[in-house]
Amino acid sequence: MKNAFCDGERIELEGTQIAETMSYVYLGRSLNMENDLKEELGRRRRAAWAAFGPLREATDQLTDHELRAHLFDSTVLPALCYAAETWSDTAATLKSLRTVHRALERCLLRYNRRTQLQAGLRSSDLRRISRLHDPAEYLSKAKHRWAGHLMRREDDRWTRRTLEWIPRETKRPRGRPPTRWADVFAARMDQLNAQLETSQNSRRRRPRCSWMTMARERIEWKRCWGPHDK
Repeated sequence: MKNAFCDGERIELEGTQIAETMSYVYLGRSLNMENDLKEELGRRRRAAWAAFGPLREATDQLTDHELRAHLFDSTVLPALCYAAETWSDTAATLKSLRTVHRALERCLLRYNRRTQLQAGLRSSDLRRISRLHDPAEYLSKAKHRWAGHLMRREDDRWTRRTLEWIPRETKRPRGRPPTRWADVFAARMDQLNAQLETSQNSRRRRPRCSWMTMARERIEWKRCWGPHDK
């Protein structure tokens, strides 16, 4: 697998040519140069159903809704959202996750689309009954936590260097740019700065700062900008 800056030369290791591929799985995550999550979302869907299979007999017999939700959220949800903290937050990605999660939720409650329609239940009604966590909220918390770890590292890792790197020699292409990994942090940081500027409590006012600056302070990152805070 190579990017646009690589020439067509062969790569050999100890005399053996390394085969070229368009994508590969590394640490359980499907990677490709186009950063297309379609294949990875399919892998997450299959992993979630595989994790739910062994639990189904137990969850069908449980009468404690809290325990049933805990079992699901501690096994199936992590399988569905594995490595999601490295994804860009797009509407299509969240829709795909929620679609799979709703199907699993119906199966957990022993409904299908037809019986749900006959019972007159909306997706919000099923969520109230199942008491499961929203996958979008789980993704947001995981991404928030990972961003804090990333910015507080001081060992010059490539993950932080690529995040802070700005390509000066290239121009922005025409049209709307694709959603970047850090765009959600920048947007929510702008909202927080606006709220603090209009606050009547002078003790809460502070200079405007970027999300990278705040993420370096563990307490401020957790207290002032927790995931899904309104």
